Amino acid sequence: MKPDSPILLQQYRALLELLPEQHPEYPSIINHFRRQEAGQAGEDNLAYYLNQAQVPSLTCIKRLRLEHHSAFQLDWLVLGLGFRVIFEVKSHTGEIYFDAKSHQLTRIIDGIKEGFDDPLLQVDRQYANLRSYFTAHNIDQLPTYRFAVFVNPNAILRLHDYPEYQRVLTSQRVPAILENLAEKHPPVISKEANQQIEQFLVENHRERAISILEKHAILWDDLHKGLPCPTCNKRSMRRERMRWQCPFCRTRSTDAHEKLLYKIALLSNNRVTKQLAQNMMQMSSSEATRKLIVRAGYIKYGVKKGAYYSHPDILAVTKNRSGHKTWKSGHKSIKSGHKT
Repeated sequence: MKPDSPILLQQYRALLELLPEQHPEYPSIINHFRRQEAGQAGEDNLAYYLNQAQVPSLTCIKRLRLEHHSAFQLDWLVLGLGFRVIFEVKSHTGEIYFDAKSHQLTRIIDGIKEGFDDPLLQVDRQYANLRSYFTAHNIDQLPTYRFAVFVNPNAILRLHDYPEYQRVLTSQRVPAILENLAEKHPPVISKEANQQIEQFLVENHRERAISILEKHAILWDDLHKGLPCPTCNKRSMRRERMRWQCPFCRTRSTDAHEKLLYKIALLSNNRVTKQLAQNMMQMSSSEATRKLIVRAGYIKYGVKKGAYYSHPDILAVTKNRSGHKTWKSGHKSIKSGHKT
């Protein structure tokens, strides 16, 4: 199951919530978080226009990240019964110029000129990776179109001399593009086969995660300690008689620790040790800490001093699973849409 928001965005959000504002890396963390948040907002923006397309049996997958030789990510993959589309989403604002010779995008905003990678080269490379991935897993190839979509209404596209201007869109054009492609390409696979492909891709989605504390040279000792109250947000709640109690507003909770444990998992590469959790939650008992981790559903790895715990939801989307289904091992035929 793909998470609602990217693991990388969750990592930056967790770090932002635990890092004191006075820390020298705080401004950098805010900038990284806002960039990640803007990227997701742009992808979400396109969802409205995708839903407007009057095309039956159309399947849309957002933020699909697959691994084949190397990892590659598609902002939106549209699976039709006779065609497919990859959309590279851009949230840029200002005046946007495309240079066909240098293959560079230039933005001018408030008199400041800035250069970016050509999004059409990006989406074409994603298509090459996806085609190779489909070949490796015996999934039929269909005509696949690639577009760069600018979702910010304040973007002004300057495409007068750009030869591939038809592949650069505003989000409002997306429904008509999909409807025209559906008329051009009648169904060649069944609805059931298309659903099988969608399920297979989503099951093999792998999230990007980083060693975020190491990347920004932040120590665990730099972070806020103690459990924040879910009501008044003050630290720290106290563990009394199998539950948490806030000394300030008297709020009581049995599961207030679960959110902090999840943040610890995000920041520790999903390797939560008893010592780390005990320190971050400011608990007096190592054994009580262990019980809280286990009851929260974390999976234990290793023994004795080498033991650590992983959150299953993070584990499911960041690690390769040797037993996952492939079209070859699952004996499914994409052409017919029926099991063989």
